[in-house]
Amino acid sequence: MSDYQSVSRRSGQHGDTVITTFNLYNLFPVAASPEEYVGGAATAEALETQLCKLALAIQHELALPEVMVVQEVADEGLLQALADRVNAAADTRYRAAAPPTSDRRGIRVGFVWDEARVALTELYQLVGPEVAAAFGADSANPGREPLVGVFGLHGRSMTIVANHFKSNYIPDELADAELALRQANAGQRQVQARVVRQFANEVLAADPAALLMVAGDLNTDLPQTPDPMHPLRVLAGVPGEVPLRNLVNRVGGTAVYTFKWDTGPAVLDHMLVSPRLWELVTAVNILHFNVDYPPDLAADPMTACRSSDHDPLEVQFRLHET
Repeated sequence: MSDYQSVSRRSGQHGDTVITTFNLYNLFPVAASPEEYVGGAATAEALETQLCKLALAIQHELALPEVMVVQEVADEGLLQALADRVNAAADTRYRAAAPPTSDRRGIRVGFVWDEARVALTELYQLVGPEVAAAFGADSANPGREPLVGVFGLHGRSMTIVANHFKSNYIPDELADAELALRQANAGQRQVQARVVRQFANEVLAADPAALLMVAGDLNTDLPQTPDPMHPLRVLAGVPGEVPLRNLVNRVGGTAVYTFKWDTGPAVLDHMLVSPRLWELVTAVNILHFNVDYPPDLAADPMTACRSSDHDPLEVQFRLHET
């Protein structure tokens, strides 16, 4: 679709490397039976529409980033199938990784990266008792263990931690206990943030100049109070910890949101970076091609608009050393 017209708008200077975090909104295979249906495409036709829309989004709205941090994937093979569609259309060499997690619905986090421009040197999930208590089988509500990718970009090494923290979603059948469940979910996100922050401390203790990013759907809006236990403040660090700075704070204009609740817009998708990586940023943008558009467009395979219920967050870096 060479005549496709992108609706995303960007500001700031171009870099040589683009990294995007994007919630793919229940990219699930078609269930073998209604009993196995847990979200995503209910039919083969619906899945085909979803793949068409996401491929258009990656090619035209995201403009083929070097690395994508993705959430709400239920199958690595399906994520690679999406990558292959883009490869066939755009002559890229995207590869996908999304290992299983403890999530009750099978939701995973993952990476998609272009092997023609990026080298993946390490890939692993965080493990250990603290991880199990915050994300895994020992947690209050098992979820998505963080996935770490170490990438070679323009002769530099960058460590990216892909995340999908506990959501605010409460099933209808549990509506009577909504307040208590929301409080429990908020508490779990605090614990999850502390686990990821501890990993960041280990990386930055070994190399204070490390290029480190914590990214993904953190299901946490920007803090409105001075609460030191707010997950974004935990990730940012306390005195004595090397700070991580939230790139959302570098988004220009007034359209600073990646999601819309019934009550209004929110920023749920974030990228926090180490001091050296912050210095290499040239632009940060939220790509608004989803949440401002009517949900009915989700059934239209000819447009990327409303391919998800989240808008992606994009950062451009200048990594090449001249």
